[in-house]
Amino acid sequence: MHKTLLISFLLSFPLLITAQTKIESALKSLEKDNDLKYASIGFCAIDIKTNQIYAQRAPTKALIPASSMKVITTGAALAILGSDYKFKTFLEYSGSISNGTLNGNIYIRGTGDPSLASPIMEGVLTKEALMAEFIAVIKKAGIKKINGAVVGDGSYFDDQVMIPTWQWGDIGNHYGAGTSGLNYHDNLYYIHFKRAKDYGSTPRVDHTVPNIPQLKFDNRVTSAGSRTGDNAYVYSAPYGTEVTLRGTIPKGSGLFDIKGATPDPTLLCAHDLRNALMAASIPVSKEASTQRLLKNKASRKKIHTHYSPSLTTICKHTNEASRNMYCEALLKTIGAKSKGLGSTNNGIAAITDFWRGRGLDMAGFFMKDGCGLSARNGVSPKTFAEIMRKMYLDKSAFGDFYNQMAIAGRTGTLRNMCRNSSAENNVRAKSGSMNRIRSYTGFVTTKGGKKLAFSMIVNNYSCSGYMMKKKLETLMIALAESN
Repeated sequence: MHKTLLISFLLSFPLLITAQTKIESALKSLEKDNDLKYASIGFCAIDIKTNQIYAQRAPTKALIPASSMKVITTGAALAILGSDYKFKTFLEYSGSISNGTLNGNIYIRGTGDPSLASPIMEGVLTKEALMAEFIAVIKKAGIKKINGAVVGDGSYFDDQVMIPTWQWGDIGNHYGAGTSGLNYHDNLYYIHFKRAKDYGSTPRVDHTVPNIPQLKFDNRVTSAGSRTGDNAYVYSAPYGTEVTLRGTIPKGSGLFDIKGATPDPTLLCAHDLRNALMAASIPVSKEASTQRLLKNKASRKKIHTHYSPSLTTICKHTNEASRNMYCEALLKTIGAKSKGLGSTNNGIAAITDFWRGRGLDMAGFFMKDGCGLSARNGVSPKTFAEIMRKMYLDKSAFGDFYNQMAIAGRTGTLRNMCRNSSAENNVRAKSGSMNRIRSYTGFVTTKGGKKLAFSMIVNNYSCSGYMMKKKLETLMIALAESN
């Protein structure tokens, strides 16, 4: 019996060596690559069943992960809040209704729904349909005139809408949109330019969608070649009205749009409902306003609750489309549920506590936001891989989490990677990329049937992002070809 086992092991040993050699070869190739001479490289793969390290390089080195950070936030959200969790947005009023006149205010009170009136996410009401829903409820309540204001209530979260460590060059652009207790239209707006025909000339800002009448544009955008694409940037501050536009858009004719971050989405939501009410012949005496801080809501009467899609659907969209604002809303929601106030710091504390409570060593875990846009984030590949393993073992949340991952050779940011290799359809991961940062975190099913949780991060490479992706693709394939 022992002799048979020994012979079996000896026969399989060369295969194991070959598989491990491929991984080692891929890792050594990265270490010797001249494009990575000044780079920091971190890698860790863990056997999910045995919890043993399968392969590694500097596994405990805290590196900047970019958007791979989203799997930590969405994974925690699914586990803490539950896959079926839905955000609620309430329509309320204060005062009293007399002969069809509301002597008081209409309130739109949010609980952080990032998808409210999204122009991008499928399956949610457009802003026009949402306003029609609200107006129908207001009419049903017998309100024909409002002697007061429409107030957007975003006080479920704190009023620190932006992450302090985000860069000024990101804030103002749609991907740098902050988050409020009442998010609206993805907290973004479209700036439509009337394109100029001459190279170097300034295209005119024609209009915005939605209309934000208080904005004042300092337009410094110029016209570049007709095929150069969107290279324009938006600079604005939260709650501000002055917007600076820089960069280039293509010359030509017709309209060209770019996306900016709405300075005050809560106010915009209230503004749009007021306009919709006026258009529906329900006059509103006062201008739209907002409430940013927690106040006594006992005097209000609730007349409607609007529900978001399930958290599973929102997290899937968050990961597939890499939506930064959605992640920050999830982070603050976790903070609100766990610590009593929806703030970034509370969310980070709750997520850190959650993973520590599941047995992970969180030393060296530096989380500054939920989405990975902050260059102050620092997470080790080992921590990432351990979190992935814990998610795999969470029977209640794993299926929804796993199905959100991009599939190598098939979907998302991995759709053009690993085609016609052992990794195609066997690697599921979230990618992350910023200037000189590239990362992948997720799962791989090896040729030998093992389930591995892995993370690979490279900071400060000298080549293009595309070339770095190709280098890490080789490592993914080596993992998939393991026994």
